Amino acid sequence: MIGFKKFARRASWYAAVAASVLVVAACSTISNTGAPSLAATDTVAVGQIANYTETPDAGRSAGSIAANALRVSGLTDVRLAPADTSANAMFDTAQRDSLDKKLEWARAQHVHFVLTGAVEEWRYKAGVDGEPVVGVTFELIDVASGKVVWSASGSKTGWSRSGLSGIATALIGDVLSPLGAHR
Repeated sequence: MIGFKKFARRASWYAAVAASVLVVAACSTISNTGAPSLAATDTVAVGQIANYTETPDAGRSAGSIAANALRVSGLTDVRLAPADTSANAMFDTAQRDSLDKKLEWARAQHVHFVLTGAVEEWRYKAGVDGEPVVGVTFELIDVASGKVVWSASGSKTGWSRSGLSGIATALIGDVLSPLGAHR
């Protein structure tokens, strides 16, 4: 009789843990292509991150978080590409000619890769709970060839007591984790 109660308690505990894992996993989605093998000494420049949201400077915030995430992953030479002064601070759409300028700059600086991308969502949901939600897309471009060698997108929703910057930092770190330096 005691063995059955212990088994039932343990089974309900495992079920609760499994349900919690499923709930947490359902709040985040990431998809990516195979990542290139980066050395710790590879130079990566974070280029302009387009802002397709109504939140001012979301692209710049995402770029700063991305640069930090790359440094934390073991890359020792991560740079921020110069800002495009002609871009609208609220809605910087990062057109293709801007990317060509970034690649020219990167070649002159002997940068191996440029990380660029877009922010699709960066806000608190409307409603009573006001959960933070972030959606981003990144591309890693080989400067020598100009080709995209890796791409990823992800979205994450937090809980009502979560902060937008915390959710953004966690998502961007997870999305960029395959680019970590290989020693």
